[in-house]
Amino acid sequence: MTKQRWVIKIGSALLTNDGKGLDTTSIASWVEQIVTLTKQDIEVILVSSGAIAEGIKRLGWNERPDDIHKLQAAAAVGQMGLIQTYESLFAKHD
Repeated sequence: MTKQRWVIKIGSALLTNDGKGLDTTSIASWVEQIVTLTKQDIEVILVSSGAIAEGIKRLGWNERPDDIHKLQAAAAVGQMGLIQTYESLFAKHD
């Protein structure tokens, strides 16, 4: 039997506190659901937004910029926090 593969895309609206940083409780819920799927022998590919929102918070900006260079900077800064959040939450299930 071929293993099922699911691609799950989680957008910023489902991961952030109104676009201002990450909602760890919400992310933990998604992680729980993904772990449940993997225990059912489903391969999950996770595609996640949220890096820009986390970067905006870490940079101390009060609103989302329009300038592409500032958005890129926010994404670069926020990516680390986003991945660390996922890593710590998935590690609880090892």
